[in-house]
Amino acid sequence: MDTDIKLRERNRGKTADRENQEGSSFDLTFSDLSYTVGKGETAKQILKQISGTFNSGKLTAIMGPSGAGKTSLMNILAGLKKSGMQGRVDVNGAERKFKTFRKQSAYITQQDHLLSNLSVEEYMISAAHLKLGNDVCEKEKNLTIELIMKTLGLTNSLSTRVSCLSGGECKRLAIGLELIDNPSILFLDEPTSGLDSSSSLQCVAVLRDIARTGRTVVATIHQPSTRLLDQFDQLYIVAGGSCMYQGPVNSLIPYLQSMNLSCPDHHNPADFAIDVASGEYGDVVLRLISGIENGRRVYQNNSSSSCLPSSSHDTEVDEVDETDFMINSHLRTNKRGRNELSYSAPFHTQVTVLLRRTWCTIWREQILTTMRLTLHVCISILIGLVYWQIGNDAHSIYNNAGMLFFSLIFILYAAMMPTFLTFNLEREVLIREHLNRWYSLKAYYLAKTLADIPFQIFFPTVYLIPVYLMTNQPLCIERFLMLWTIAICISLVGQGIGLFFGAAFDIPVASYFAPISCIPFLLVSGFMSKFDAIPAYLNWITYLSFLHYSFEGSMLSLYGGDRPPLSCSHSYCHFRYPIKFLELFDLNNSSYYFSVLGMMANFFVIRVAGYLVLRFKLRHVR
Repeated sequence: MDTDIKLRERNRGKTADRENQEGSSFDLTFSDLSYTVGKGETAKQILKQISGTFNSGKLTAIMGPSGAGKTSLMNILAGLKKSGMQGRVDVNGAERKFKTFRKQSAYITQQDHLLSNLSVEEYMISAAHLKLGNDVCEKEKNLTIELIMKTLGLTNSLSTRVSCLSGGECKRLAIGLELIDNPSILFLDEPTSGLDSSSSLQCVAVLRDIARTGRTVVATIHQPSTRLLDQFDQLYIVAGGSCMYQGPVNSLIPYLQSMNLSCPDHHNPADFAIDVASGEYGDVVLRLISGIENGRRVYQNNSSSSCLPSSSHDTEVDEVDETDFMINSHLRTNKRGRNELSYSAPFHTQVTVLLRRTWCTIWREQILTTMRLTLHVCISILIGLVYWQIGNDAHSIYNNAGMLFFSLIFILYAAMMPTFLTFNLEREVLIREHLNRWYSLKAYYLAKTLADIPFQIFFPTVYLIPVYLMTNQPLCIERFLMLWTIAICISLVGQGIGLFFGAAFDIPVASYFAPISCIPFLLVSGFMSKFDAIPAYLNWITYLSFLHYSFEGSMLSLYGGDRPPLSCSHSYCHFRYPIKFLELFDLNNSSYYFSVLGMMANFFVIRVAGYLVLRFKLRHVR
């Protein structure tokens, strides 16, 4: 009796869940899609008026030889490619609206671009805060994470850092991160790439269970094994930019047989189909494309009972694990507000979560942080020994100015080089998360800027204190703070330059152009040549040079403000009075505060430029 009651309650729950699933399920249809890259004589047509249908509740595989257009088709359907495309994509019979569609779908790239220093639990919690927003309580977020981790088999890896996960675990984590806000459509590019056969089967089995909860799951796959192919429900084969087959997996061989193509015994049907698409069995591809009407028709083998998508939900829903229904039940409430808001979390929450996550990543990057600290300490001691006790000696005043200029260059490059290296590596993570609507680019860029500011204060301070004391600069707290401010400003500018080049170029190009870009500003800094020696048609660059403002500010910090006469280690010192030395560099009428403002203006302009470049790159990333 009790068992019957429990069974009825469970069935009633399943029915309610199925109704909710069908209410938010998406059937994806595309017709006459063409895609061309290049223009004029170099134009190449990748897709040729291709059509097809991907149904909810089904796990669909897109197959085809290399260069057939699988990934291009996936990117177009996911909304990542717009230019060069013709045709129509419909969702549930209505033309797709990009903004709404991108909020209700997720794209998982072939490479698992993840932050290696975060643990699985930290990653999931951050994703939950960003993807679910503030309307969902902490208890519900934690329950959602727990259920997803249980389904994906990652419960025992919650405290494990990403860098210690296996390839299969990383793939499942990448999938789990996107499941948090319950996307109706899930796109995956080569989800089994780099995985062994066992991990591949586990991964695809998870995708099949996800599809059973009412989602549309589409994955590109390259020559799967027979066991792996059997995990899929539907198959879509692309050959030369056209559709060669569309239908149930178990109807592939009958369709090929209907075209007088017999798959050899004990031969992988996927391998056979790829060989056919590659032209190894003669010129039969056009006949296959015509037989399926280039994707306008779904092949249905009369002997197959699984070729009708409309009747599949009722028969398959009882096979789904109860946990999957629990997940769907808890997650379906997380869809509220996604059509109205660009992002689930408000801007301040995005910045807070990203700031906390970035700080955690930086602190755990022990090798880089330790190397930066060691470098600043060692160089400061070396400079202190080379320029020992010259700060108050009028005879060594040129050497002291050279020490100041070298310190500025060192702080600039020490801030610039690690920034574009680390940011370039993190850029792929940004692309994946931003395109899947985790957060806005403004929130990410602001968090990235704020997170690194403490380090741009700490490292220049570690460098400046030993140098200042060992070189016997004036023991005046006001002068030290003035020079310290200049050092922090040049460090922030260096970080901004690193972000700009890290956003604009790959590491090899950025590592060349970032240092080279500073040379024009170095020439007009005022140390290499005086302002009046620069030709009139070039002296305007001086007003743009952050190195000019930093050198000017550092000189005024130590020698401005009516500093008393310097000591002289020789019989005569021409620059015993600091004002004469400032006159030599045309700095006697300069303003320290104007120098600081000039550097802050450079900092602001470079940061804005970096943001604009990053925004441009994200729009043209695929």
